[in-house]
Amino acid sequence: MEKVLQTWLFHQCRKMSGSIHAMLLTNPSDEGPDKRVLFWPDNLRDHTRLSRVARTALRTGQPVIKSHDNEMEKTGEPLDALACPLFLKGRLFGAVAVEMTNRSKPMQETTVCQLKAGAEWLEAMILLHGSTAKDQLVNLVDLVASGLEHDRFRLAASEVTNELAQRFSCRRVSIGFLRYNIVRVEALSHCSRIDQHSSLVRAIRDAMSEALDQCATVVYPPEPNAPPVATRFHAQLAKEQHGTAICTLPLIRNNKAVGALLLERAGENPFPPETVVQCEQIGLLLGPVLETRRRDERPLHSKILESLRTGLVKLFGPRHLTLKAAVSLGAILLAWLSLATAMFRISCDSVLEPGVCQVIVAPQQGYIAKAHARAGDLVQAGDLLATLDDQDLRLEQRKWQSKRARLLKEYRKALAGFNRAEVAILKAKRAQAEAQLALTEKQLARTTLVAPFSGLVVKGDLSQALGSPVTRGEVLYEVAPTGQYLVVLKVEDRDIGLVSPGQKGKLKLSGIPDQTISITIDRLTPVSTPGEGRNYFRVEAVMEKHSDLMRPGMEGISKIEIGREKLLRIWTRPWSERLRILAWKLLP
Repeated sequence: MEKVLQTWLFHQCRKMSGSIHAMLLTNPSDEGPDKRVLFWPDNLRDHTRLSRVARTALRTGQPVIKSHDNEMEKTGEPLDALACPLFLKGRLFGAVAVEMTNRSKPMQETTVCQLKAGAEWLEAMILLHGSTAKDQLVNLVDLVASGLEHDRFRLAASEVTNELAQRFSCRRVSIGFLRYNIVRVEALSHCSRIDQHSSLVRAIRDAMSEALDQCATVVYPPEPNAPPVATRFHAQLAKEQHGTAICTLPLIRNNKAVGALLLERAGENPFPPETVVQCEQIGLLLGPVLETRRRDERPLHSKILESLRTGLVKLFGPRHLTLKAAVSLGAILLAWLSLATAMFRISCDSVLEPGVCQVIVAPQQGYIAKAHARAGDLVQAGDLLATLDDQDLRLEQRKWQSKRARLLKEYRKALAGFNRAEVAILKAKRAQAEAQLALTEKQLARTTLVAPFSGLVVKGDLSQALGSPVTRGEVLYEVAPTGQYLVVLKVEDRDIGLVSPGQKGKLKLSGIPDQTISITIDRLTPVSTPGEGRNYFRVEAVMEKHSDLMRPGMEGISKIEIGREKLLRIWTRPWSERLRILAWKLLP
C-alpha cells in the first residue's frame, strides 16, 4: 500500500505545475491504510508548514489554502500551501498537502479541483487494491500515468490504447468521446490515423453509442446469467471482425457519460467477469483524465460554442431558476428600452457672462487718490468709483487764471492808450490763456470716475493701489448691468453637430441649485477651444428669466433638448460612437 500511495503522490505532483514539496498524511482508521507520512521529494527536511496545513484539512474536512513567504531561499517570493482531505467510502482517512508557487485565486480553485479529482482516483485504486494484487495495482497506476505523460491529448489516448491492448491481450482497443451527443472515435491501438468515414470506425462508433445509450457495460457474447442489454450493433461488429469478443464500457466524468472504451479480443478468449470489473475500474480512472485533456485542447471557437450550448441548456432546461429569472428580467428590460422613448438631452458645463460690459479707463496720466468701489459692488448711474490726484491740475488752473487776469489788465491798459497793435497781440494771448484754462478745467472734471449706468462692478479693485500711477487708456473698472446675462455653454466636439440655434434647454447654477432656468440657444461659435483633454465649442444662449442672486462668472450644468429618442439609443450612444471611431481607425 505504501508503494501505491507513494506512486500516486509522485504522479499527482508531476501533474500540477509549480509543485515544490508535498506530504501525504494518513490517520489510523478501521478501514484503509495504517498511519503513515509520505513525502515528495524524499529529502524534504522542514515539513512543519505542510504538516500544519494537512492537519487543518483533517480537522475541518475541507480543502485549505494558505499563502506564505519563501523563508528557506529568502527570495521574498510568496508560496501557496494547499491541503485536501482524503476519503474512503465516505470516511476521512488522511490528507495530502502540496507547497507550490503563488497563483491567482481562480488558479488556486482549479488546483483544489485537481487535487479532489486525484483523491477520487486514489480512492478507486485503494478499493481496487482489495480485490487485486499489489503489482497489478501498480500496473494500473502506471497505465494512468501513461495518459498523463504526453502534452497532446491524441498522443496520450493512443498510448493508453496501446497499453490496454498489451495488458489485456486485445486485438484492438478504441476510445471515443461525445461531441454534441455524437460519438467520435479519438484513438485506436497501433493506429496513427483514423478515417471517421470507414466502415470499421462507423461500426465501432455504433457499438459505443449502443453502450452509452444504455449507460451500462456491454459484453459480447454475453454471459449466461448477465442482465439483459441490447447488443445489436455489438453483434454486427463481431460479425464483421469474424467473431471477436467485445467489451464496451462508458467513461464517466462528474456522474455523466463523456465517452466509451471498447476492447476487442479473439472469439475463443472472451471477457470474464473479473476482467470486466477491472476494465470498469480503469475506465473510472481514465475517463476524467482523458476528458479533461481533450477539453483543454479544443480550439477557441469550440470552447465558445460549448459555453453557449451549456448556457442554453441551463436556460431552457430544468432547474437554474435564478438564471432563468435573471435572463427573463434582462429580456423584458431590453425590450422596454428598445420601445420606450424619452427626451434626448446633452449635458455640458456652462458659465454666466454679462450681456453688456462697460470699461472704465484712465482718461489721463496721474495717480490714484481714492477708490470708492471694488469688484462685486452694486452701483447706480453716476456713483463715484474712484478719484485721481488733481493737485498738479489745480496748480495749472491757478497758473492760467493768474495769467489770464494779468493779460486782461494789460489788454485794458493798451485799449486805453489806443495802441491797436498791442491790443491785437494781448487779445490773442488772452484767448490762448482762456483755452488752456478751459482744458485744465476739463482735465480736473475727468479726475472723478463715475458709473455710466446702474449695474455690478465685475472687475477692478484700486483700494490696494492708492497712490499708484496710471497711464492714459489703462482699464480700471468693468461694469455690467444686472439682469442682462449671457449663458456660455462648453459643448464637446462630438455633440456640436446636434446643437442648432433655437433649441431649448435647462440650466442649473451651482450657486442657486434649487432653481431651474430655461434657456434658448442663440449662437454657435465655429471655433473650438482645447481644455481638460477635450475640445469644446462656445455656444451662447439667452435666459427666459433672471434672478437677483445671479452674478457674472457663476458656473453650472446645462442640458440641451435635442429630441425624443429610444432609451436604448440614449444610454448606449457614448459607447456606440466610440466603437464606430475605433472600427474606422482599425479597419483598412
